[in-house]
Amino acid sequence: MKINLNEVLYAFSLGLDAAEYEFLGTTPGHSKRIAALSIITGKAIGLTDNELIDIAAYSILHDNALTEFNQEEIEYKKYNGGRGYGPLDFMIRHCTIGEINTKLLPFRTNNRDVILLHHENADGSGPFRRLAQRTPIKAQIIHLGDMIDTHFNLLDQSDSNVNAIISYVRSNTGTLFSQEVSNAFCGTFKRKHLKYMTFDNIDGFLRSSIKHHEDEYTPQEVHNLATLIARIIDFKSHYTCKHSLGVATKAEKMAFHYNYSQEKTIRYYLAGALHDVGKLMIHNSILKKPSKLTDEEYMVMKNHAYYTHEILKGLKNMKDITDWASHHHEKLNGEGYPFRLNAKQLTQEERLMTCVDIYQALTEERPYKSGFPHQKTIQIMQEMVLKGELDGEIVEAVNVCFRFYHLSDQPSVTEILRADM
Repeated sequence: MKINLNEVLYAFSLGLDAAEYEFLGTTPGHSKRIAALSIITGKAIGLTDNELIDIAAYSILHDNALTEFNQEEIEYKKYNGGRGYGPLDFMIRHCTIGEINTKLLPFRTNNRDVILLHHENADGSGPFRRLAQRTPIKAQIIHLGDMIDTHFNLLDQSDSNVNAIISYVRSNTGTLFSQEVSNAFCGTFKRKHLKYMTFDNIDGFLRSSIKHHEDEYTPQEVHNLATLIARIIDFKSHYTCKHSLGVATKAEKMAFHYNYSQEKTIRYYLAGALHDVGKLMIHNSILKKPSKLTDEEYMVMKNHAYYTHEILKGLKNMKDITDWASHHHEKLNGEGYPFRLNAKQLTQEERLMTCVDIYQALTEERPYKSGFPHQKTIQIMQEMVLKGELDGEIVEAVNVCFRFYHLSDQPSVTEILRADM
């Protein structure tokens, strides 16, 4: 399957930034601005084209482990009297997890320890006590971009802001930043670069400033990409910590049942992994609410399907994946969302993804409840067929494929379905 990895990550950054804003208070566009700053600095240092492609990707992924770390801390608090990790522990754990996660993906150059050490200071005062000479140059560059975007409003295009940024970097040379990285940035950064940081210009800059390639990914490599994205999505809430991977796996099984080609099967798996990417845009006060959602909260939760569409819609050669992923709450009677599509407008693949998502939601076991067994799940889905919501032939195919899945007893149907909305 041909994929432009950086384009996928640029799209995914919308959700990553939303999660980071919720956890750390960073502003929208944070990851892309770090990517832009890293490209500017990397060019000045002399990184190769392939290294620039990779540093842009790693900039987007620099805090990919935040959602996973958040769930780890929740478990930690259970056994430590409600006390969470300290700041140093946070730095070490989310960098360590993020480093492990990025090993799933095939990049163009050696990127060992780039995520692990992206919070290191030049003088060795960072979380891992690495001096600049023992820290990969890409990690140093991303650290510089992260610190600048955290401390300054890069949407302010004034000369005074440019001067303040350069003064900040120079005054922290030898402590936060190495002489090499500091000189490269300060010798290159100009007011014109701030124009590239605006919401209207950032995408154009990222696309024009480095080479972009559609690479052929093996099925296993696409699986790895899907797994990484699904993990980030699912760890946003411990109530759905295995949902996206469950949907992806069952979508793939159904693709085998319908004799999809290998290419289509792997694309369908990726769509299953991406279907809830919009939930990164939903605040945890709603995602993690253990009790029944209010009508207002339910309406907010429903927006996640629209956000999935908005995140994915610009991906070249992936319209099928975008539609399969973002239409998973549409119903044949036109009463679904976000676009209220009807039977004439919904393809077989879209109808199937809806059924797989519902099956997974009803059967999966979550921390606060058990799941329905297969027979009860199919009964509920057959009732939805009678209401004109689901495709009866597909429900029967799901029944055939998954009849040997047996999960234990029975929570409220409303609880499960609304939790998955």
